[in-house]
Amino acid sequence: MEKMNEKDNPSQDDPIDLKIPKGLMERVEAYCQSVGIAPHEFIIDAVSEKLASIHKERRRKPRL
Repeated sequence: MEKMNEKDNPSQDDPIDLKIPKGLMERVEAYCQSVGIAPHEFIIDAVSEKLASIHKERRRKPRL
């Protein structure tokens, strides 16, 4: 029987690779440096906020 390694069973905290255009990433890094946060924290917060706003928008639409 084959043993599973860590890559076969990723945990929730495993990072994923994202392809962010260089110009956009430079803007993110400049902003993060000016406010004193890490770029990955900014990106996680931005994605979380976007998902929350999408959920709120869907809840406003009448259900059939």
